[in-house]
Amino acid sequence: MSEQVLQPAPALIAPKRVTAVDVCRALRRRFCAPEWALLFEVGDATGARHTRFTDAVAMSLWPSRGLELYGMEIKVSRSDWRSERANPEKAETIAAYCDRWSLVTGPGVVESIDEIPPAWGWILCEGERLTTQKEPARTDAKVCDRRFLAALLRRASTSDGAHYEAEVAARMEANEADFQRRVDRAVEMRLGDRDAALKDIEAFEAAAGIQISEFRGWASSAAETGRAVSAVMKSGVDQTYQGLQHCANTLRESAGRIEEALEALNLPAAPKPTSHKRRRGSR
Repeated sequence: MSEQVLQPAPALIAPKRVTAVDVCRALRRRFCAPEWALLFEVGDATGARHTRFTDAVAMSLWPSRGLELYGMEIKVSRSDWRSERANPEKAETIAAYCDRWSLVTGPGVVESIDEIPPAWGWILCEGERLTTQKEPARTDAKVCDRRFLAALLRRASTSDGAHYEAEVAARMEANEADFQRRVDRAVEMRLGDRDAALKDIEAFEAAAGIQISEFRGWASSAAETGRAVSAVMKSGVDQTYQGLQHCANTLRESAGRIEEALEALNLPAAPKPTSHKRRRGSR
């Protein structure tokens, strides 16, 4: 029985780490107009009165959906989430104004659904995909006072330029990478064609006993050689024995017709060619 050879296991590629920018990009796709208005980094007030910020607030704009205010905390690291759990009252300042509250995380941040507070929801972000792991409970939100309204309007009036700039930069980088890949591929194909052409030239020079470089600057010589090669190829002489045999048969048939024509015209036949065969033993 032959000994079984164990093959090494293929190397595992670590998944790309989800960043806060990735989460914000995914939230924009889910909480988008005209159904939602989405704001990032919303405070509980403006000026010196603000004490807390939340990462995102989404307002439902369709009466049929309840016109709910949806608050969200974004966590992309396990340590950040542990700090949040150790200080739960931090979120309550703004969560009190919201009808629902959810935690939005990347993979590996939450180890067990039991870590999520009872009223909170949990949304998992995996690249471009958001999946709801736990639905948030609807709470009795307090009336939105003017301090919180001012914070919402301030955020609505200022474009979150950093996020848009990051989005534009990411797309430009992706486009540049794709363009570079296409350029590299085109160069690779051209180099492959060049190498194949060089091999063909080397084979031609070896068989013909001439160097293509000898014709550089002498266009007529190169053209004449090309025409000669073309004539040989068209004649079929290059087809080894069959090509030569065909030429010999054609010449014999032509000679026979000429002899017949001379005889019909009562013209003397051409003299027989002198044999140039070397006698055996002669020098």
